[in-house]
Amino acid sequence: MHTKKAVRIWSVIFSLTTLLLIAGCSSSDDPEGVETDATKTFNLSMATFWPSTAFQVAQMHQLWIDEIEKRTQGRVKITLHPGEVLLGAREIYTGVSNGVADIGTTCPSYTPGMFPLTEAFELPGYINANATSASATANEGYKKIKDELGRDEFSDVKVLFLWATGPGNIMSKRPVRTLEDMGRMEIRAVGGTVPSIESLGATTHAMPMSESYLALDQGLVNGILAPNETLRAFRLAEVIDYVTNTPFLYNVVFMKVMNKNVWNSLPADIQEIFEEMNEEFVIRYAQMMDEFSEDILDQAVEEQGIEIIDLSEEERLKWISRVEPVVQNWISRREAQGHPASRTVEIVREFDKEFSEKY
Repeated sequence: MHTKKAVRIWSVIFSLTTLLLIAGCSSSDDPEGVETDATKTFNLSMATFWPSTAFQVAQMHQLWIDEIEKRTQGRVKITLHPGEVLLGAREIYTGVSNGVADIGTTCPSYTPGMFPLTEAFELPGYINANATSASATANEGYKKIKDELGRDEFSDVKVLFLWATGPGNIMSKRPVRTLEDMGRMEIRAVGGTVPSIESLGATTHAMPMSESYLALDQGLVNGILAPNETLRAFRLAEVIDYVTNTPFLYNVVFMKVMNKNVWNSLPADIQEIFEEMNEEFVIRYAQMMDEFSEDILDQAVEEQGIEIIDLSEEERLKWISRVEPVVQNWISRREAQGHPASRTVEIVREFDKEFSEKY
């Protein structure tokens, strides 16, 4: 009797010991088959308005996506949705904020009035030497406006980085060398560039970029203000004969942003990788755009015989003097709305000078 009872007791002890050993194994720091921050894969969506064939997507965005996956050792995978398939250009920012997309790239000026101080980067009159200087100015200027003035116009998302097109030029069917020449021009211009072009004496016509080729070809307009990439992307090299360098007239800012909840869900080491790449790709994106722009212009000269015109220093100063009221009008309007517009323009000018000299 006692023997049977002892056997039962030892059997219970053995069973309990076995269970404790199993429990101990399954509560280890890195259990097999259990996902942790170190092994979890983050599948993110990214929306942009550029079509899949555009240089900005096929080269720039794809490089960034590939580098993210490489540097996180496959822990972050990004699916790109180009051509407004997931969100329209005007919807991307709010779509990222609301979680429709995890990441988005778009242009702040597509939603006029939503980012009033960011408009300062697109005012005329800056040196705006190239896309690299313009991008560094936009990215560092945003940080200083946020830190010094306490104004963060993108506070409901995680800003990855800002970059910019840099210079846009007068592309025309007749030569533009002086203000008098501008007075005889009918130019396609839209948005914030309209006051600048009109202050120089030209007549403006608003139309989608997609209609510009036909308008130039048929003589509805005899010029357009646009970056060099449009010479290829919209085949404008076929319908214009001159390019007048006017870097002080044109610049467009872009942003790459992430949903805040998604950002906060990422492990610290992955966030650090993103932050390192943010600083790096401001310049890499811009340098790629500068090289692309230069190649396009060289090709247009070689294949289409387009003439490049540089304004004389005297003439350039005349043009800048003419567009200065556009800047002052913007400052007055935004100051009246309670925005620190004057100091914002000072900040942009400081960085524009610094980075135009550097790059």
